[in-house]
Amino acid sequence: MYDKMTSILLVVLLCAVSLPIMAAGKEVTKNHCHDPVDKKEFGDLLRKHPTDTSIIRLFAMRQGLCEMIDKQQIPLETGIDLWALERQKILTERTKKELNRLTKKIS
Repeated sequence: MYDKMTSILLVVLLCAVSLPIMAAGKEVTKNHCHDPVDKKEFGDLLRKHPTDTSIIRLFAMRQGLCEMIDKQQIPLETGIDLWALERQKILTERTKKELNRLTKKIS
């Protein structure tokens, strides 16, 4: 398998695409649901790490949120907020696991 820190970095980088971007001094919320580059990155990451439950969770959540946004069941901003909450949960979980692993090595 791969190093947990690598996994954390992958998730952080992958999640960065969901953040609002700045344009001409104004905050513009970008919908990444139909961005072919983002879709490819998600697909590649899932293929490289098919057993990583965190990546699977994010992939599934992305698909579900994008579908709901496309059907206008939820606003884009709600999707972004839900994504951010899930991303933070995953990062917190991975950070705790990594700290526990490092603490055990030192002991």
